[in-house]
Amino acid sequence: MPVQSLSYSHAPSYEIQLDLKQQQWLAQNADVVLDAVVDAIVTIDDRGTIRSINKATLKTFGYLEEELVGEPVIKLMPQPYKAEHQGYVDQYQASRVPKIIGIGRELSAVKKDGTVFPIYLAVSEIHSAEGVYFVGIIRDLSEQKAAEDALLEQREQAAQAGRVSTMGEMTASIAHEINQPLTAISMYAQAVLRLMNKPNVDHAKVLEALEKLNDQSIRAGAVIERIQRFMSHADGEKEFVDLNELVGDITHLAAGDARLHGIDLVLDLDQSIKNVFCDPIQIQQVVLNLVRNAIDAMYEIGCKNGRVVKLTTQNVSNDVALEVVDCGSGIKDEVAKTLFTPFNSTKRNGMGMGLAICKNIVDEHGGTLQFENNDAHGATFKLSLPGSDE
Repeated sequence: MPVQSLSYSHAPSYEIQLDLKQQQWLAQNADVVLDAVVDAIVTIDDRGTIRSINKATLKTFGYLEEELVGEPVIKLMPQPYKAEHQGYVDQYQASRVPKIIGIGRELSAVKKDGTVFPIYLAVSEIHSAEGVYFVGIIRDLSEQKAAEDALLEQREQAAQAGRVSTMGEMTASIAHEINQPLTAISMYAQAVLRLMNKPNVDHAKVLEALEKLNDQSIRAGAVIERIQRFMSHADGEKEFVDLNELVGDITHLAAGDARLHGIDLVLDLDQSIKNVFCDPIQIQQVVLNLVRNAIDAMYEIGCKNGRVVKLTTQNVSNDVALEVVDCGSGIKDEVAKTLFTPFNSTKRNGMGMGLAICKNIVDEHGGTLQFENNDAHGATFKLSLPGSDE
């Protein structure tokens, strides 16, 4: 029996062998087969004119068949793709170097009503006796993107809830941190009033008291500003940051909690570390959670193994690593298996969401969050993020 080989340039390297009966059946039922496909299929010639479509194309774009066949394919494209399309076709025909043919990519398309929506486009080139044709298979990604956005929003809400919970747990230490400068402000203000009511005003002492009052107001403002930044809803805003600065800023926020529990925070930061591309608020949330867990672990056993939580940073290959080392009782084997699982907590009144949220945040940043028990006592949590020379 005669056999025909159908090949597509830049398509996967395989050939479909069809005997004469199969060829005849396919020729007679091609439209039926194409109409059964759930993705839109559009065939254009080398001038960019639509030659054929399937039913899924009409459903996807909202057109009638006569409104598309014979029309330029740019009718389905929003800007800037519409203006650039023919240039890409001409460039490919001149150079034969594919930019999308046989590769596929995520783009945008436009419906008849003007709605722009996300698509995945795969293009193949077909050579026939009549000339060169391009076949585009278009998958509507609207539902997939909506589901991804919904999941992202849920994760951001969980992260925000985690920050609110953390601030709630730190209420006592925050109140103490703010009350100290407020008390000092009150004392210096009263001192200024007394000095001003004296017959002979000592301007030097008044000026000194006012400077100290100003210093304490700045100190109180800094505490509030750090809390406001940490509680910000502005998730998803990634930027290049110095992890050392980020750690320093968050330890200022945790310092009050550490002092309240009689614990010292010691920083050993490598000044040569690379920058990391991250959402600083979310990574601060991770660091603060690890530091507070270390403080709680030590306080629960009366700090019998020591009163220092150590934070170190260093470059490890292409990553930047942060370690939080405590002197607690370590992680028990039965707890270790579910440590990063939601609703599993090592704390007496914990909800078990903190480390689960932290693990999720780090995973989304392309990093890792791990732990190990120390040789003597306590545990070390290690956060690793991709570094950048940017």
